[in-house]
Amino acid sequence: MQIRKILFSVFLSIFTITLLVLNIGPAYAADELFLRGIVKSVDIVKKTVVIDVKSSNCRGTRIFTIEKPLEVEALEGERIDFSIDSSTCRNDEVHSMRSYWRVKR
Repeated sequence: MQIRKILFSVFLSIFTITLLVLNIGPAYAADELFLRGIVKSVDIVKKTVVIDVKSSNCRGTRIFTIEKPLEVEALEGERIDFSIDSSTCRNDEVHSMRSYWRVKR
């Protein structure tokens, strides 16, 4: 009976250590900045959208690239919330929109 207790504790220790080792893996973080603005225009050919950003950390008219411009074209003149591929918003960079959604009035 004593041998079983020892074997069980050894097995449990090895099992726990194995689980911890298998759960350790590479991790990454995606920086995104969430903004609000009004869609001014959409260029389907260049896959860009011009937005008058109202958020204080990125205020002004800015150009963003987007993968599916046809979906955003229907939102011209609408207020949207959206995220970009950076944690900062600089005047000399064109950022990519990751996601967007219409703001309910």
